[in-house]
Amino acid sequence: KTMQSVFRGLRGGRAAACEAARAPQRSTVRRTASTLTPPAAACDRKWREQPVPPHPLHPSLVGRRGLCGGGPAVKLPDTHLPPFFITDSTLREGEQFASAEFTTQDRIYLAKLLDGMGVDYIELVNPIASDNAFRECREIANLDLNAKIAVHIRCHEDDVMSAVKSGVDAVNVYMATSDALRSHSHNKSIAEVIEAAVKVVSFAMEHDVEVRFSCEDAFRSNLDDIIEVYKALTAVGIHRVGLADTVGVATPSEVQAVTMRVREAIGPDVGINFHTHNDTGCCVANALVAIESGATHIDTSILGIGERNGITPLGGLLARLYTLDPDYIRARFGLSTLAHLERYVAKCVKIDVPFNNYITGSAAFTHKAGVHSKAVMQNPSSYEVIKPEDFGVDRKIELAHRLTGWNALSARAKELKVSVSDAQIKIATGLIKNMADEETVSLEQLDHVLLTLSAIPQLDPDALTTTDESLSESAAVAKAAVQKFLVAAAEHAIATMPNRQVEVATRVIKIEGHLFDTAIINRIMDVCVDSQIDFKVLSLDIPSNNASRSSTRIQFATRDEADLQGVFDSIVELAISTRFELAKAKVTWDAGPDASEAM
Repeated sequence: KTMQSVFRGLRGGRAAACEAARAPQRSTVRRTASTLTPPAAACDRKWREQPVPPHPLHPSLVGRRGLCGGGPAVKLPDTHLPPFFITDSTLREGEQFASAEFTTQDRIYLAKLLDGMGVDYIELVNPIASDNAFRECREIANLDLNAKIAVHIRCHEDDVMSAVKSGVDAVNVYMATSDALRSHSHNKSIAEVIEAAVKVVSFAMEHDVEVRFSCEDAFRSNLDDIIEVYKALTAVGIHRVGLADTVGVATPSEVQAVTMRVREAIGPDVGINFHTHNDTGCCVANALVAIESGATHIDTSILGIGERNGITPLGGLLARLYTLDPDYIRARFGLSTLAHLERYVAKCVKIDVPFNNYITGSAAFTHKAGVHSKAVMQNPSSYEVIKPEDFGVDRKIELAHRLTGWNALSARAKELKVSVSDAQIKIATGLIKNMADEETVSLEQLDHVLLTLSAIPQLDPDALTTTDESLSESAAVAKAAVQKFLVAAAEHAIATMPNRQVEVATRVIKIEGHLFDTAIINRIMDVCVDSQIDFKVLSLDIPSNNASRSSTRIQFATRDEADLQGVFDSIVELAISTRFELAKAKVTWDAGPDASEAM
């Protein structure tokens, strides 16, 4: 039976798994002894209502609020969250990211930062990999951090000895158990895997290190096989076993079912480590479900970097847990360190922090729509489930765009400590929204408008009303005059904005043919995007059916005629290629009446 084939049969063992999960645990580790209490969360879904005392093993009981740790002891608040430990693998799994190139000093600095943030374990590469890897493991192990230092090693006694000599606290042993990986790696049977695992784990435990054994590619392995492996290791006293979703194939329901089944099989005295890859986008959801279902340790990395699409991002997991118990997560972790950590790691691996990154992405706390902006300014929780200030990042209200509302501009005026009437701001908002359809408006330019308007008399045309019929006509004339004055003032403020766009020479390329049924239009747009030249689609005829001919006109703005000719030639090359010969595309320079529209 494969793991997927037994999920339906797991429901019958649900009660037993719950009972086992509620039983007390014992864990003998190098630095301290403790009592683990695996959660029964996934069994009855009531764990949020059942307070769990702070875990005595949590090194986060030691203050970690400084950039690199240190500080007085901190008593954590009670929490409804199940006990969990975070193993950050930025310096192991993250090393496998496509463009990762950490230096020794980077690794030491990141270890200090991670420790200061409050992770429980820091995982490093196998010290036997190279002389430098061994030296770095030993140096980081000697930093006397609160976090335990673990290394990721093969199921070899030589690897264990190298780890022991480096002075680390824990070894994370792995061996493939799925048919797909066993046949292309060690080529051992499950019986041989068990024999090797028992031998190496027993050897490691003799050397006073904490030991984890993971079945690599667990979620494509036969579930009965990995349970057999884990039962054998439980018998020799292993500290924890690992469920590794090596290719990111597991769904949350599968994670729940398998974690509960493993917990039922190994009993309450052994921890369960969960490691998942993000190939299918389920990392954070799967990590949370694993915790709910009885897992005690979760692997993470900064920005989720790792092999292929990486693993569970530390920031994403903390964001998810924060929404469930913000007081506890605030107290346990140095959340304000996250933004700096991610920027530093991004620089090391030569990427940008994604705009939609959890917590620290440029758009994470940016509000644009008028309704949203107004609500957030009055009560941030209306559209924010996380307080940005808890993570040391800022909220941003986008103002100068076509979706902006006058309430947002009014709030900006107050920030600038200037007085502009609501009537004036409403008129200016309408003009700015229209302008933003044609060109980008900066905050500096918007501030100029508000400051300019604040220097004129603040008049309210609606105040010019009267019940005296003899004055009504004059009042109407005065009201119209005031309205005209306010419009003129707003137009003047906008016309004098600094750094208005400077028009550059523009050219328009026209393409006609069977653009849609041959999909040549997609490749044309790819050429435009790849060109790095500013462009705008002036017109795009959508045919009633894809087999009809259609046309598009694309305007380019550049001072480099050679670049523009290069784009033109690339589009012509597409049009005459045999791949798109059915498109019968015609490419020309367009000289229509609006061929030089301002961009």
